[in-house]
Amino acid sequence: MSRIRINKIVLLAATIGFINGCAPLIPDNYLGSNTIATPHKINGQWISPKLMPVSAELLSTPEGQQLLQPALEPQPYRIGAFDNLNIIVWGHSDISTVATSNTSLPNAGSTSTTIASSGTNASNPAVLVQSDGTIFYPYVGHLKVAGLTIDEIQDKITQRLSMYIRKPQVTVQVAKFRNRNTYVLGEVRNPGMQPITDKPLTLMEAISSAGGINPGSADPTHIYLVRGSYQQPTIFWINAQSPQSLIIAEQFPLQENDIVYVSAATLNSWNSFVNQVLPNFSTYYTIKGLS
Repeated sequence: MSRIRINKIVLLAATIGFINGCAPLIPDNYLGSNTIATPHKINGQWISPKLMPVSAELLSTPEGQQLLQPALEPQPYRIGAFDNLNIIVWGHSDISTVATSNTSLPNAGSTSTTIASSGTNASNPAVLVQSDGTIFYPYVGHLKVAGLTIDEIQDKITQRLSMYIRKPQVTVQVAKFRNRNTYVLGEVRNPGMQPITDKPLTLMEAISSAGGINPGSADPTHIYLVRGSYQQPTIFWINAQSPQSLIIAEQFPLQENDIVYVSAATLNSWNSFVNQVLPNFSTYYTIKGLS
């Protein structure tokens, strides 16, 4: 055997050995489409996550628009248990939770102050949504409001009050948001729960409220948003170092029960992410009774 061929064999063996030695550092299944599509058994349940990269390229395609456009549309806030409601019946301060200075709803364009501060001038306490999702209100009785929007609640209260009050004019406001939340986990300074209010909370706002990304330990190119059924969750992948993706993330509204996860800078495999995040996701959904 010639010396040149021996040298080639030795070089090839050394190269293979070097690659094998580095294998633990090379995430061969990191976000690979094949491994994502492979079901994972977590907490006794088979979970089949679906990865969706959030990018300008995806949005530029018809398929991407169909997949991402619904996620980018803010959803109206829906009332839940333990939320506090202010209910104002104009001209009827005796049953309103906020005092009004006029006897009727002001005309459009009026500059007069018609609603007093809900702190010292409230004539009645705010209405608490009970754990069963109902409220009690004079002349209305018990009313199921959990899962309804403000407009839907106004319509229902108006309909019932119309039996006792001629053409009632009703305004409903959320005095305290205490039901719907999202969660920010991973490499942020203050991981934990973030409340959702009537103002849409975007993905980047939630990370900012959690203290921001840890610059020394986070990988901003791999930020995940986990949403949907825990058995078939959709996982949105955002690269915060891409200007286009960052712009989208700044406009990406979160929904109740979303889990935002900022990955560590270490080269963890996709399986590591699944094993680290999805058990929490599965347990949370089980506790909430959403499974």
